[in-house]
Amino acid sequence: MQKRLTGFAIAAAVVCFTQNATAELRELIDEADLAALAGEISGEAAKRNLDSLSTFHRTRASSQFRAAAEHIHGKLKDYGFTDARILEFPADGRTLFGTQKSRPTWDVNFAELWQLRRDENGEWVRERKLGDWAAAPLTLAQDSLSGAAIAGLVDIGAGTSASDFDGKDISGKFVLTSSQPGAVADRAVGEHGAAGILSYAPNQRTAWWKQDERLVRWGHLSSFPETPAFAFMISLGEARRLQQQLASGETLRFDARVDAFHDRKGRHSVVSASIPGTDKSLRKQEIVFTCHLDHPRPGANDNASGCVAILEVARAAKKLIDEGRIVRPKRTLRFLWPAEIEGTLMYLSARPKDAARIKANIHMDMVGGNPETKAVFRISGGPESLPHFISDLGHEAGRFVNTQSEIHASGGDTAFDLTAPEGGREALLAMMEGISLGSDHQVFNEGSWRIPGIYLHDWPDRYIHTNYDLPANIDPTKLKRSAFIGLATALFLADMDADDAPAVLAMLRRNALSRAHDLEERRAHADTQTAAVLGPVHWMREHAKIDSIAEFAAPDEGATAGAHEFIDQLAAITGGDGQNPVKGGVVYARNPAIKGPMRAFGYAYLDDKLGERAGDLSLAKFSTEDFNGRSIGGSMFAYEALNLVDGARSVDDIHAWLTATLAPIPREAVAEYLAALAEIDVVRLVD
Repeated sequence: MQKRLTGFAIAAAVVCFTQNATAELRELIDEADLAALAGEISGEAAKRNLDSLSTFHRTRASSQFRAAAEHIHGKLKDYGFTDARILEFPADGRTLFGTQKSRPTWDVNFAELWQLRRDENGEWVRERKLGDWAAAPLTLAQDSLSGAAIAGLVDIGAGTSASDFDGKDISGKFVLTSSQPGAVADRAVGEHGAAGILSYAPNQRTAWWKQDERLVRWGHLSSFPETPAFAFMISLGEARRLQQQLASGETLRFDARVDAFHDRKGRHSVVSASIPGTDKSLRKQEIVFTCHLDHPRPGANDNASGCVAILEVARAAKKLIDEGRIVRPKRTLRFLWPAEIEGTLMYLSARPKDAARIKANIHMDMVGGNPETKAVFRISGGPESLPHFISDLGHEAGRFVNTQSEIHASGGDTAFDLTAPEGGREALLAMMEGISLGSDHQVFNEGSWRIPGIYLHDWPDRYIHTNYDLPANIDPTKLKRSAFIGLATALFLADMDADDAPAVLAMLRRNALSRAHDLEERRAHADTQTAAVLGPVHWMREHAKIDSIAEFAAPDEGATAGAHEFIDQLAAITGGDGQNPVKGGVVYARNPAIKGPMRAFGYAYLDDKLGERAGDLSLAKFSTEDFNGRSIGGSMFAYEALNLVDGARSVDDIHAWLTATLAPIPREAVAEYLAALAEIDVVRLVD
């Protein structure tokens, strides 16, 4: 019987191994190329573009979104991209692009909200403007529709239960709520006849949640409303002032006017440009940079920062290639600026030939927050259901910038000064992580396409989705570093061939040792049932990472076999193997005609097709903590469960993977969810 390696022994093995094989990006990418990237990429150039984008209220398919798209398109033309173009897709409220229903255009001509007061003659006159589309469009909730009223105000608290309305005369009045407008519109306006909604919904939950009374949060009504309504967003400070006035017995009155509409003849826009590869065969393969161009004004970090970071990648890469300072890669680099999630789903679904060419995705969403935002920069390697060497490569680039920026911040000498003259000098301190949902990368990673990649993003950000997500809070140095990480990763992938495989295999062996230590820590704190599946799933993922190299290069068979043997030996001495612990059971395959996740943006395919039952599924209500004690909800399990459906894994296999990679979960919840997907033909039983 082989002795199981303890966590201490694994740590010692890691130290021993890495003393002879130090992780370093320069083992993968030539130092001269890295220096060229660091010298050319400009945080200031990116910031100037961000200043422009932040002036547009970039809601999907709107006139201001189009203006932002035209700005990007114009800059690409200035940079010499002759193939730069704006792709268009219908915004008709009907067309399904995979699992995303095209939302109609939402545009606004006018919207104002005034608080009134009585003058000396007893007449109601305007006193203070609380909402103004022209000056601060974020004060009007998205998808508000035309309406007008002069009316009083009733505080309904959350407004999400019948008891919030008990004993209150709502009809013809405005309601004040702490909830998002979409959560109360049907009850308050539809059932009780409210004239409109004033919402002070707090910002997304972080350590700074509800701390800043100035923040006005981005509000939403339904893009497919059962109850046409309008809503204005106000700050927590304003709401508390109004509540004090109501409590003192004052009669409050407001004048609201909205001229806004849904247009089913509008168009969604996606900007596209490319740097063609040199190899006649490989140029058909693409490494795709994405961001999302939409979000409210100012929306500086979310997500003007990602948009200008990949725009700067495009500029710098083309200039370096055109001037011969770096070699044009074999594969094509492509750059896309869609609306979040829905625009990406449109592109992949409507252009299947283009989707089939994509080998990897580099996604940037919130990559510029300075210390004022309290941002923590993260590099996500993708979902556990899609193990791939690209996640290790992206983390390698992140660790390189962490090291170089820490040396520079500490006063040391480095050949890579990854700071911008107008930016900060702090060390990056990027966190390397696995799956993180919430942006377009999850569409690429989803089981319909299984496109690997990395996701660069800030979280938390105290100002996300508020009027204080300002250009002043964006650091040019952060933009430069984000662009560097993305471009270095992409250039390696775009030029990768068999000669690069040994270095990638060495990287994977190093990281496998480190992850073995993490596995041992998990097993030490897991219950018996969970511990039984942790090892097998873990080692299957390590083997899959090695196999993923073949998607980019044909490695030496002996070297590949040696790498697999290394994983097997490491698995053996830790008391496990890479064999599937589950045999038999119900197996589903994905219906290839239905592509995309079950929940998209402003529309949920699952809810539409399954109705109210979608919310009653056990998985929809499930919540637990992961192995690090962080809260994890049913949406993560649902996303990964569908990703794992491949026509070979059984329900029990999928349950084991979810337990091993996310957290323990009842098998019945997984089985119920997949059976529900079978009812609506998303998945099908395999005989």
